[in-house]
Amino acid sequence: MEASARVLNLREKMLSMPEVCIERGLLMTESYKQTESQPHVIRRAMSVANILQKMSICIDGGELIVGRGSSKQRGGVMTPELNAGWYLEEMDDLSTRSVDRFAPISEADKAKMREFMPYWQDKSLLDMWTARIPEDILKLNNLVQGGGAFCGNNQYFGHSSADYSVIITKGIKGIQQQIKDEIAKLNLADVADFEKYQFLKAANITLEATVAFAKRYAELAAGMAAKETDSQRKKELERIAETCNRVPYHPARNFYEALQSMWFAYLVIMIEGMGPGNGFGRVDQYLYPFYKKDIDEGEITDAEVIELIELLYVKCNGLIIIYPSKAVRFFAGLSTGANFILGGITEQGKDAVNALSYLFLEAEKDIALNSEDIIVRIHKKTPDAFVIRACEVAYKLSGKIKFLSDETTIQQLVRDGKPLELARNYGVTGCNSPTVPGHSLDIPGGMVNMPFLLELALNNGVSRMTGQQIGPQTGEPKKFNSFAEVWQAFAKQVEALMPAALLFRNVDKQLFGEYLPIVFESSLYEECIKKGLDVFNGGTAPYISYAVSLAGTPNVGDSLAAIKKAVFEDQKITMEHLIDALDKNFEGEEQILHILSSAPKFGNDDEYVDSIVNDVIVLGSREAGKIKGFKGAVSNCAAGTVTANIPLGFVVGALPDGRKAGTPIAEGGISPHQGRNVCGPTATLMSVAKLDHTQITNGSVLNMRFSPDAFKDAGKIKKFANMIRAFCETGGYLVQFNIVSTDTLRKAQQDPEKYKDLLVRVATYSAYFVELSAELQNDIIDRMEFQEC
Repeated sequence: MEASARVLNLREKMLSMPEVCIERGLLMTESYKQTESQPHVIRRAMSVANILQKMSICIDGGELIVGRGSSKQRGGVMTPELNAGWYLEEMDDLSTRSVDRFAPISEADKAKMREFMPYWQDKSLLDMWTARIPEDILKLNNLVQGGGAFCGNNQYFGHSSADYSVIITKGIKGIQQQIKDEIAKLNLADVADFEKYQFLKAANITLEATVAFAKRYAELAAGMAAKETDSQRKKELERIAETCNRVPYHPARNFYEALQSMWFAYLVIMIEGMGPGNGFGRVDQYLYPFYKKDIDEGEITDAEVIELIELLYVKCNGLIIIYPSKAVRFFAGLSTGANFILGGITEQGKDAVNALSYLFLEAEKDIALNSEDIIVRIHKKTPDAFVIRACEVAYKLSGKIKFLSDETTIQQLVRDGKPLELARNYGVTGCNSPTVPGHSLDIPGGMVNMPFLLELALNNGVSRMTGQQIGPQTGEPKKFNSFAEVWQAFAKQVEALMPAALLFRNVDKQLFGEYLPIVFESSLYEECIKKGLDVFNGGTAPYISYAVSLAGTPNVGDSLAAIKKAVFEDQKITMEHLIDALDKNFEGEEQILHILSSAPKFGNDDEYVDSIVNDVIVLGSREAGKIKGFKGAVSNCAAGTVTANIPLGFVVGALPDGRKAGTPIAEGGISPHQGRNVCGPTATLMSVAKLDHTQITNGSVLNMRFSPDAFKDAGKIKKFANMIRAFCETGGYLVQFNIVSTDTLRKAQQDPEKYKDLLVRVATYSAYFVELSAELQNDIIDRMEFQEC
């Protein structure tokens, strides 16, 4: 089924250059100036209410699902409470920078920015974070770790999945009754109870504001309907008005109302705390009863369901995070990563695929924009037909679908303390973070530059690029007499510097909890209401984990394997000669470069190097796990880099794997270094699947690129589906694909206008290839292109 004209028209508008919307920043500032005597949690709630009351609203032609998060069709919103200083410095550069460009900001808006932005000087979270971090540790930021402070990235945590089933089955009316019941139990003379009261009061403020926000749309639709001359559109507008008058205050009565209710909830979550990777959770599970009822009663057809889902997907692309120039290198791509989880097993362990699972796939087939993120859960009982259909859709979308192993993910969540029945109901937020919607908070962290730590081990703690003493002195590497000494030096660097990464993360979390609690979203977590605490302050305890990501572990594994084999086993070179070659960036050392490049490389099903990569992951996980996170959170690890493999590579000198100074490190997270997995896709998958993924419980990222020729017929697609199943059933975690040829990517570089909607997987999110910087484009081109499964 082809998408309708209305869907295609609205989709096309999402391919335009995004614009900057100043409204959220201006209205947030207006509220904060008026509430300086109030508790932080109340100030937060009142600011959200002020924004929802005064922000521009619009219903576009043909829309059936309504509500915008900004005044623009595709808008980037301002969060000065996080990081205000950069806006005025970079507002003229947003339209000319090499990546994540926005349309020029009007002079009128620039004038308003100059008026309200100065209020946040020394009040933004980044200002407070910078002041709290000791100076000798602060210098390690964006060196040992990239993107470690979310406030510095100009983003809220995101990466969470509220319980949307609550708002569509109970409505805000039901949530407010829960709040009323909890307040009745409190003794306000008790300090702890009074703090709970403040949170519950704040939550109620945001809930009432959300209802009023919906009613603004009801009034707008009713007014438009009164003037509409087209009878069909008039009926649609009248239905929109009726729907927005009912939901999200009342429970949804049908599939259409359920979608509109959850969309309003998502919008307010994003307006309150603009962050990447906020997920819708298991949509095919909690929406299925509404779908089934409507279908059985003849109130809706599958074609109408698909169109509504398509319209929802389009809406997800209207909100964009604006990153400052330093952060955009780590998170380029203009995607907010709204996750939709399909398939998997039920809490009882049975297959969960249903008719709606297929319809969500079908809807994505004709949308293929960059922010809606479709994740297919695979387990041993998943029907072959569903896996094959997901592969067919992935092929049509140049790869876009993520495939995730139920067996591995459930093990990860149980290891971090979730009960089995909750773990089975998991979703994934952001790039790769497993969580339990409505029950747990499992947030990723910055990327620990593992190749840089290896460099320090091979240079006695000194950065080869700057000459600064960064890590502890772990011995003169030219005098190392065994591989064990090399490993010991590396382990000491990790042990010494991992606490800095955890400090960056924990102080960031502490400040969010103290100054910027997430009130509305927390009202969609039942335990937060019972505890009277928001998600940042332990509302989901004990189900909290805060991660750090291990970046470049394949480079470390490849480098250590090269040292072990070429220096200590084959004795083709000495440690002294190796260190000299690294100092020279291999200039004039082509023979050594050849020897090192010929050593075993991760991604080729070679236990020699694969086991070392696993040892690196175990080491990082062990060191990170030693220190609890804010509010007693489990400290765990991921293996992901987003787009940080390029800037992290800038600060790393030459490595023993043959990588030269300043070039990108391995992309994805656990993907083999670009172009090194030469033994085919099965070998790549086997290398990754044999790793101990219970050591990286915040998830990992494997990117693979295939030629479209690998999907020429049904037999090849079935072979591809079987390959994915084998990966998911033998220990793998997450795999995703680019199904696009090198030739097509080169053509898109040369003629971007013809390829403006060419989607590629950058990290674990999708972006338009032509909107990426040349560096990122080349990094994707450099990934191995497989011709066959």
